[in-house]
Amino acid sequence: MVTGNCQDSAGGQIMILSEVFDICKDIELRHAKLYANLPLILGELDERAAVFWESMSTAEWQHYIMVDFGRSICEKTVGLDQPVGGLPNNFHMDQIFEILAQKEARIFREELSFKDGFEIAIELEGTESDDLYIYLTSVIKQAVYERNQPYLMDRLKRIEKEMTSHHVSLIEATKKLSRDPELVQRENALLHPEVIA
Repeated sequence: MVTGNCQDSAGGQIMILSEVFDICKDIELRHAKLYANLPLILGELDERAAVFWESMSTAEWQHYIMVDFGRSICEKTVGLDQPVGGLPNNFHMDQIFEILAQKEARIFREELSFKDGFEIAIELEGTESDDLYIYLTSVIKQAVYERNQPYLMDRLKRIEKEMTSHHVSLIEATKKLSRDPELVQRENALLHPEVIA
């Protein structure tokens, strides 16, 4: 639940850090649940795909845990009531939640094809939710630096690398399992947005 909005001088809404953490935790948890349902619904079509969807769910769950842990570090170090700066001006929070709600409604119909599973993943990974996660990772890194905890900094660096490998895994799985060139092209656009799909 989002609460405690601040207003800027133009009357626009400014989020505070605690809100951004709460929103990101909600997004990561919902992504993990969506990915966890795909092997239950589509697993009988291909065991390799079931294992892949489970790994995607695990990665999202790890993101959730890191955001939750990072929230506690930031609370102790920089506080959570400060206004958030550094998010892109054209950041579309409503669009992220709209896509999430659409995918949640779609997945529970249980009338999904193999291709549908990959399309859901493309649409989830194509939202700006990763931007929010990356932003919070940078805030957490600054708090870790201020607390002089190098072992946590190493873990955060590994997580940043995993974010890219998360997308690469999706592309590789689509190539191997769906063999649909149009889906592979759409997923490649996630890693290389400057390439027009």
